[in-house]
Amino acid sequence: MDSFSLIALAALVLSLLTLILLIQLFRNLIRKQIDDQMKDMIPIKVIRERIGIRIKLGK
Repeated sequence: MDSFSLIALAALVLSLLTLILLIQLFRNLIRKQIDDQMKDMIPIKVIRERIGIRIKLGK
């Protein structure tokens, strides 16, 4: 492999890793926002966790 191919491969791997991290951050933020909104309706955290809201992004 020449140096250009190696640099391109490294850039691709880093961008995919960054994308995965951003998706995880996005899901965690949505989950936290939903949990904060549910606190008003269901004050006990154990019950909120048992309801188990699933986040599905797109189909």
